[in-house]
Amino acid sequence: MQINPIRHVAFVVLWFVAGGIADRLAADAPQSPPAPEWPALESAASGGATRHEALLAVAQDAAAPAHVRALALLGAAQTAGSAEEAAALWDRLAADATAPQGYRDEARRRMAGAQRPAQELPAGDGVEYRTALPVLPDPGAVLHVAPHGDDAAGGGEAAPLATLAGARNAVRKLRADNGGALPAGGVRIIIHGGTYSSSETFTLTAEDSGTAAAPIVYEAAPGETPILTGGVRIDSWRPVSDASIKERLAAAVRDRVREADLTALGVRDFGDATDLRCVPELFIDGVPQTLARWPDEGFVTTGEILGTDTFTVWGSIPGCRDGKFRYVEERPGTWVDEPDVRLYGYWFWDWYEEFQQVAGIDADARVFTLAKPYSHYGYRTGQRYRAVNVLRELDCVGEWYLDRQRGRLYWLPPEGEAWTQATATVSVFALPFVAWDNAEHVILAGLTIEDGRGDGIHVRGGAHCVIAGCTLQRLGGDAVVVQGGRQHTVFGCTMHTLGCGGARVAGGDRATLSAAGHVIENCFVADIARLKRTYAPAVHLDGCGNRIAHNHFERIPSSAMRVEGNDHLIELNVIRHVVQESDDQGGIDMFGNPLYRGVVIRWNRWSDITGGTHCGAAGVRLDDMISGVTVHGNVFERCGAVLFGGVQIHGGKENVVDNNLFVDCFAGISFSRWGENRWREGIAKFLPQAGTVPYIERYPELARLTDDADINWVTRNVFVRCGELFLRDGGIQRAALNATVAGAFDERVMTDAAAIAGDPRLGATLAAPIPLDAIGPYAHPWRAATSNVLQGVR
Repeated sequence: MQINPIRHVAFVVLWFVAGGIADRLAADAPQSPPAPEWPALESAASGGATRHEALLAVAQDAAAPAHVRALALLGAAQTAGSAEEAAALWDRLAADATAPQGYRDEARRRMAGAQRPAQELPAGDGVEYRTALPVLPDPGAVLHVAPHGDDAAGGGEAAPLATLAGARNAVRKLRADNGGALPAGGVRIIIHGGTYSSSETFTLTAEDSGTAAAPIVYEAAPGETPILTGGVRIDSWRPVSDASIKERLAAAVRDRVREADLTALGVRDFGDATDLRCVPELFIDGVPQTLARWPDEGFVTTGEILGTDTFTVWGSIPGCRDGKFRYVEERPGTWVDEPDVRLYGYWFWDWYEEFQQVAGIDADARVFTLAKPYSHYGYRTGQRYRAVNVLRELDCVGEWYLDRQRGRLYWLPPEGEAWTQATATVSVFALPFVAWDNAEHVILAGLTIEDGRGDGIHVRGGAHCVIAGCTLQRLGGDAVVVQGGRQHTVFGCTMHTLGCGGARVAGGDRATLSAAGHVIENCFVADIARLKRTYAPAVHLDGCGNRIAHNHFERIPSSAMRVEGNDHLIELNVIRHVVQESDDQGGIDMFGNPLYRGVVIRWNRWSDITGGTHCGAAGVRLDDMISGVTVHGNVFERCGAVLFGGVQIHGGKENVVDNNLFVDCFAGISFSRWGENRWREGIAKFLPQAGTVPYIERYPELARLTDDADINWVTRNVFVRCGELFLRDGGIQRAALNATVAGAFDERVMTDAAAIAGDPRLGATLAAPIPLDAIGPYAHPWRAATSNVLQGVR
């Protein structure tokens, strides 16, 4: 996680600018796209019978910018008189080293698409954008694992093993008995349905590797659901027995609250109320219950800040580093006998939150004194917070509290008797369920991992491993963590109800710009970041040369994706209803390094991302110097708020926002410009690396890194009923072939080249089709079921 106060200059500069936000927007937000960069291109694209020749003339004009020549060449190919002429023009563009990479890639796709009919392939079936998963050979040996098994057994279907570790050991013995080699076709471990209680991590190392021809496959038995659980069932509840506890409960509920003795269930580690990966949780029929809190919904705000270690940010925002502040409401004054009150808050910025432990409550003065360590950024007045782990606030159905001194868990069930039939589980296991270290050619398929305090699966190093069709749910940490290695794939997994994020994947070498080739594809991730509300996205991607594709992400308090590094591809994902609580974030967020180049964000659908408080929320947010990113062929529906559009660019340059569809957005594209001086100051520390091999070879534009601050290319976009088109662009952006639509619009027009060309509102954009039907997850035998978590998904 990268955290740096400078990232929020947007917040400060835009909020505290003289004259206020409203005046700034009125003066600096044009109602239509700026004047085109090259009028001759616009004229040629909208021309009649001589359109093709006019576009060729622009393409051959040495005085025209490279972007303009490339667009003209694409248009000339579209209007060519024959397939042969079009192919020749596409080939010419694809080979033009001066043309932007995105347009060269489009030319290659067009050529490939034109060849499909001759190859008797359907046009645009989307299969070409799917990861090729390994084709499994017939195994040379098969082992079985079942809950009723015995690790001393032979491992046959009639005499199954009991654990995954037992199966691993059997494979090791099989290899040793075979002279160190696996049997032809590898080994298949069939894991039968039922519950497997986890008390230690299932580990694999390099010695447990397979090969491409002989993989090691751990898979669920067909039609069965093996579950690795880190929880303990609570089978009996009773009324509260301790009078002193009962007296502290609200009179209206004290006779309804129930207790369970965890020590009687063998639980000895009660963890911590808010320390990540140590937090026990209570689940009733799989639904997380609420740690007793106040207020019951939403937040209250801090009163006067009383700390003495004061400071001022940007000369305008006062704060203090030590945690002491006045609370406004009366209620906290009743908690003076509570042993371990925790406060969760956005203490200084609305994009970063932390839990804080209360050291003391002065009920007469209405003052909280917090324990060290204090919040990373300090504290200020008027910020959102709430209290948790407060027994006296156990007053709403579904709230619970753990008395760690006595090992007693208290819970307020619904009225009636139906709850007595519900399954109650408390999470106990705090380690990763699965950990692979330098393993290769191992596949884990079809397992459910649930009810843990920590992470689900860790993969470090190694190569060519696949995690497929797994369901990871009700965990306190991240679902899957991949660190290093090459060509690992997380495919078709469902990850939901998580304390932190979905997948954290890092791989590739940024020093040499060597790609890792990791893939996160066809997954569904929702209802995450429950305990760590910011910087815990559905996918955190780092390194070089990795891919996020065909996933569905929704219901997340902050960003769905955090991307760092180079040459990543983010395509064909559905992202909706994210940035629901934090501020100054995007559905995808990149931050802080002008050398994070070569990232392509294409053909994704961003919907209903309208949160934020002071700055807002965007679909795609390129923050603090992010440059050289291509945003192509996306659909932005109802995105942007406050100061942000569907795409927000903060202090970056040479980004290409091309061929996107913006529908009913607060604004299409917004900019927070830095100016030449600040840009040069910001990039100074990156200049030495920018001039090194391989950076200067891979990205030759880095030779001009110090020049042309804030200038980006915005081309071939269609804006439909957007409140604004460009916000704060300063009249310096390079625009070409953009179109606006005020009335009804059928987005399916954008799927077909002929329909685009035939629409008088769009024909002059030279836009390429957007593969709408290929966006999002697709059916596959290795994809986990999602029916239980797909509320409202189209």
